[in-house]
Amino acid sequence: MWQIGLEWVLGVFFLVAGALKLVAHPHMVREFQRFQYPLWLMRLAGAIEVVAAPGLLLGLWLPWWTLLGALLLCGVMVGATYTNFTQRPPAFGWGTLVILGLCALVAWNVATDSTRGLNLLSV
Repeated sequence: MWQIGLEWVLGVFFLVAGALKLVAHPHMVREFQRFQYPLWLMRLAGAIEVVAAPGLLLGLWLPWWTLLGALLLCGVMVGATYTNFTQRPPAFGWGTLVILGLCALVAWNVATDSTRGLNLLSV
């Protein structure tokens, strides 16, 4: 049951974070400019987050969407982790690495959970 709670927390987190990027919230714009990334990358990351987040929120009913959403978010978080470790103090990098790990944990749990009907990686 904790898995569903984790999926919901991550889903809400990424829905909000993605929406802030899509509407070009001033804080997000400043961060991407600070890292010298183009603003289209901010919008792309936001779009991926907004598309992937509902998959995490629908985990009980649509496990394939949860797996796909978690994998997409892992990709976004690899980029965020790289950026935060190379351009900010280490604490920021560790924070994004933890979120990346949680997204990977969700993907692994869904892929191996026979009660959800997937059991893709028989372990």
